Order: sequence, then structure tokens, then C-alpha cells
Amino acid sequence: MADSNDPGSGAVPAASQPAAAPTGGLPIDPVAVIRSRRYIGALVLAAIVGIPISAIAYGFLALVAAIQQFLFSEFPNQLFGSGAPAWWPVPWLVLCGLLTALVIRYLPGTGGHSPAFGFQTGGAPPTARHLPGIALAALTTLSLGAVLGPEAPLIAIGGGLAALTVSLAKKDAPPIALMMMTSAGSFAAISTLLGSPVLGAFLIME
Repeated sequence: MADSNDPGSGAVPAASQPAAAPTGGLPIDPVAVIRSRRYIGALVLAAIVGIPISAIAYGFLALVAAIQQFLFSEFPNQLFGSGAPAWWPVPWLVLCGLLTALVIRYLPGTGGHSPAFGFQTGGAPPTARHLPGIALAALTTLSLGAVLGPEAPLIAIGGGLAALTVSLAKKDAPPIALMMMTSAGSFAAISTLLGSPVLGAFLIME
């Protein structure tokens, strides 16, 4: 019997065969999808959801920057009359670890996914119960000197806020609608950080 993975057998490997279209084998016309009323409605809803999420993301980043500026520049200048001494970040990092541990231990959601596993996207969006813990853990670590980026918290917060909006608007919303809106919320939040919707789109697609 010829092996289907043998190039000379003439058989196409199963992994390389095209997947059946979800419409019963009929090809999907992307132009027709883009022109459909449901697609246009989804775009309008994504824009409506994205605008306040972008504003919240901007406020979060501005708050982090303001706390950092005060703790590591303005406050030591007022206290010592000059720049911060070399030991100045140490007590703030200790406080950062303590506060983050308390958030992980006592608030739902364990503060979001662990940075030890690298940058992760996808999966179910955070629920409304998880959002405060994720926001507080991110605010604590970023403001008090931990060397972590805001990308993952912004994606989680944006997707969670969008999922919350969909659930409040329509509790029996189909999964595809929830997935689209959470992607739009994450996209809006990360685009605020990167300063470009194009860069945000590439990051989310990856």
C-alpha cells in the first residue's frame, strides 16, 4: 500500500487538503460578506464599543505614567533636594510584590495570566469579576517599577470590557458575536498604546 505521505504516491496528505467551507461546502464570497448588513452592523457596534475602551486604555496608561513620574522623579527631588538615590527603587519593588501578591491571592482572576509564560493572547476573555484584579495587578506592577509591559493587561482589559458590554446588551448573544466584540475591544486598547490601528491589527492577528 502506498504511503499517503510519500511524494511519489500521488496522494495528497490530509493536512494539506483544503478544509470544507462552513456553508455546506460552498465557497464564501468575501465581497458579499463585507457588503452584508450584518457585517456593517458589526463594524458599527465595534466602533461604538471601541471608542470608550480606547479612552479607558488611555486613562490607564496616563495614570501609570503619572504615578511613575511622581514616585521616581518628583517625590525624591522634593525629599532629597536632588535625584533619587540608588536604593530608592528597592522599597517600591517590595511594596509592588506585596500588593500584587495580595491581589492575586484575594481577588478573582489571579491578576491575569502570569508574565512568566510570556505574552499570550486568545482564549476566553476575562469576566466582569476578573477585571478589577487584572487592572489592579497591572497598575501596581507597572507603577511601582516592575519591568513589565502594558500590552497583555490592555488586551485583557479591552477584551473583558467588550465582553461585559455584549453580555449586558444581550445575554444570549451568539459566540461569534462575543468573539468579534472581544477582539474589537482588545484591538482598541492595544491600538491606544501603539498609536496606530494598523500596528494593533498586526499584533492581534499574530
